Amino acid sequence: MGAELPENIREASDESLARALQEGEERALDELVRRHQGLVFAVAFRMTLNREDALDVAQEAFIKAYRKIGSWKPTGNFQAWLLRLTTNQAIDHLRRSKRYGMRAAGGAVRSETGIERAAPAVGETDRIAGGVEIEEGIRSALEKLSPSQRTVFVLRHYEGMKLKEIAPVLGCSVGSVKVHLFRALRKLREELKDIN
Repeated sequence: MGAELPENIREASDESLARALQEGEERALDELVRRHQGLVFAVAFRMTLNREDALDVAQEAFIKAYRKIGSWKPTGNFQAWLLRLTTNQAIDHLRRSKRYGMRAAGGAVRSETGIERAAPAVGETDRIAGGVEIEEGIRSALEKLSPSQRTVFVLRHYEGMKLKEIAPVLGCSVGSVKVHLFRALRKLREELKDIN
């Protein structure tokens, strides 16, 4: 029999759910997925820049979490552990994509639908065209960051995590997180300098 969970499973902490999952309580997995699927997908999407790839990464991250739940230590933050699995899965996915040439021709980035973005239609406003240019510039610039730099940037600026929360995700010190963030910001500024 699994660990003792409250009648209303939503009242249980992540850590108590993870302990219950370690003891074989399958309901705990369902609740952990429900709680964290949005964040895991968001991080995967910001890392891969593609909806389908992000869905694959998120699914694999939860599968890996289920398989490796025995390695999670009750003294650690479950969410940080899960995000570490997610970012590692995203990094592995990006490496495989580069190795097998799965990027769109000419370096274009596929949209969330997996279809390459076309140029704005004639007659659209300058504001919309400028927004598309900025969005594409940011996507392109993010691709040029190292996996660690991209992870730190995504978690800090898109997910709003504090540096001390990012450190356990990357398995490094807060000082190393600061260095990765500094280098990411410097590279992004350089890449985006010509965008109005």
